[in-house]
Formats: sequence, structure tokens, C-alpha cells
Amino acid sequence: MNDQREERVRRRAYQLWEDDGAPEGRADEYWSRAEKQIAAEYDAEGETSGIASDQAGKRRLAGEPLQESDAMPPNELARDKRRGGG
Repeated sequence: MNDQREERVRRRAYQLWEDDGAPEGRADEYWSRAEKQIAAEYDAEGETSGIASDQAGKRRLAGEPLQESDAMPPNELARDKRRGGG
């Protein structure tokens, strides 16, 4: 994200936060909303978006547990076998 665009996102996020009564602990939510709004404005102006739309759903909310996978990465699996595990 370029500096000018980041500053626009920062100002928009702050405005959204103030408009909602400045609640604590929701900075990521306001940043995300501002990013989406600014991206839409850039798209409407004919500029390319720096936010990958398919990545938007991958964000983790604060306090949300990390997802654990049952599958061990191949390099970890090989290391585990060398150490006598599994």
C-alpha cells in the first residue's frame, strides 16, 4: 500500500471509529472497513486495488483462536520420523 493510500485508510478508519462512539478493542475492524471503502473508491476511479479480495476472509479477529491443522507439513513430518516419532 502506498503512503498516500495508507493515510487515506488511516483517516477513514479514525472517522468510522469516532462516528461509532470510539469503542475500544475494535481497531482491526475499523481498519478493514476503511480499507474496503478506500479500495472501492480507487476501483471506481479506475485504479487497481492493492487488497486481494480473496484474502479478505482470511483475517483473524482479535481473541479468535488460531486454527490448528491435523496435517503435519512434509518437512516437519520428515524431521519427526528422523527423531523416532510417528
